[in-house]
Amino acid sequence: MNHEIYADHAATAPIEPLALEAMYTAYQEYANPAALYRSALHTKQTVEKARLTVAENLGCTPDHIFFTSGGSESNTWAIRGTVPQGGHVVTTPIEHHSVLNACASIRDDGGRMTTLEVDGFGRVVPESLTRALAAHPNLVSLQYANNEVGVVQNIPALAALCREADVLLHVDAVQAAGHLAIPLDGIDFLSASAHKFGGPKGIGFLYVREPRKLRPLIYGGSQQYGLRPGTEPAALIAGLAAAFKVTCAERRQRTAKKRALAEEFWQTLHAARPEARLHTPADGLPGLLSVGLPGRSGQRLTYQLDVAGVSVSPGAACDNRGVQEPSHVLMALGGTAAEDALSTLRFSFGSANRPGDGKEAAERLIKILEQQ
Repeated sequence: MNHEIYADHAATAPIEPLALEAMYTAYQEYANPAALYRSALHTKQTVEKARLTVAENLGCTPDHIFFTSGGSESNTWAIRGTVPQGGHVVTTPIEHHSVLNACASIRDDGGRMTTLEVDGFGRVVPESLTRALAAHPNLVSLQYANNEVGVVQNIPALAALCREADVLLHVDAVQAAGHLAIPLDGIDFLSASAHKFGGPKGIGFLYVREPRKLRPLIYGGSQQYGLRPGTEPAALIAGLAAAFKVTCAERRQRTAKKRALAEEFWQTLHAARPEARLHTPADGLPGLLSVGLPGRSGQRLTYQLDVAGVSVSPGAACDNRGVQEPSHVLMALGGTAAEDALSTLRFSFGSANRPGDGKEAAERLIKILEQQ
């Protein structure tokens, strides 16, 4: 029987063994970290040690790291916590829905939302940002790497434009953290989610350059300097830190492996099916490929690949009724990407894949296509 091939690491990554180990240890320390007795102090030390680990691997000090429930909260907090009512936020049309909907809520509350231009791969057009900055917005919110087509933005260059205009910059690094080196120069806020780099679900963090510029999204006690109150989930935080540390430490070799898997997949598929179209740039997120198959249903192919033992995502979202809707990312790119908005598959390989999984996944897809 064919072995299972997990090619949906962009949706969630398998949990790292070291993260599980750290969580198991932390779960033995059940005391509330805000309490005053010795066992509570041990739990508090677990949380603060994890905060230090994240900070060291990100390149900042621990007082800039705030733990959250995940990427969506971090994104929402960065946007709603900085842009006042009636304020102005700038973003792109290819962002994650947590960013787009948070920005839309600013607009719906009487503010302004400006959407930047992107090219055919999703790269921000710098001149578009320059024009938007002339209006002195409160915040610019950009992805570091896109979760669907894998385009990696030139954040250092875009951050320089924001810094020159004295405008705050939020970077959604949920898909990039742990997988790409991220220089913090010019970044005011940065979001990350543990389950994207091998940590547990339900925990993430927000890097904040100047905490005084951020308002709380949640109100409660004095935890995390009163900016993000609530009892800290020590075990989840320990798992996040352990996964982030190992992923950052092994980034270089893991990147090489992911690129090799993606390359063998595309070479195998395109040789047999030259009509297939690649919507991911060559310098995109390692291991991720957005593949258009004109005339095919991405949703149907996803089900068929699942039966064949390959887990992937369609390049379009489904609502809660299971109705397929065109991908807002591909529609924003225009051209052939928009034409493929309902016929695209996203393959995302990771460190857990075996050598040859890329070629094998392509061969199973080719077999399905030949039968139709």
